[in-house]
Amino acid sequence: MTIRFVVVVAVVFGLGLAPRLWRQRVRRLHADQAPTPLVPAALLADAERTYVIFTTRFCAQCGPVEEHLRRTDPTARVVTIDAEREPQLAGRFRVKAAPTVLLADRAGRVQRRMVGAAAVRDSVTA
Repeated sequence: MTIRFVVVVAVVFGLGLAPRLWRQRVRRLHADQAPTPLVPAALLADAERTYVIFTTRFCAQCGPVEEHLRRTDPTARVVTIDAEREPQLAGRFRVKAAPTVLLADRAGRVQRRMVGAAAVRDSVTA
């Protein structure tokens, strides 16, 4: 009798919790699909292409990523942003890991988003 009671309570609890968990999941999916904002004009400096590297003080791969971008695309502007010092900017672009690199065109539209050093090496080659 006690086991049945526990099972019934667990099932009722699970059925009550399932819709809430589903709504949270759907909200997270839609948040990830939100349109990407424009890169601020101050970072672009009228360059044809701008790489914006979001970094942190503990990011060991951020320096090599910056060097790789400067070497493989010397005509592009490369800007580093410390995500810890600029949390609002990092939040606007949903930065969750360093390095996160955005490639923006002259108008500030994000053309490519790369997360991690391997993604940058694979996407930007000489």
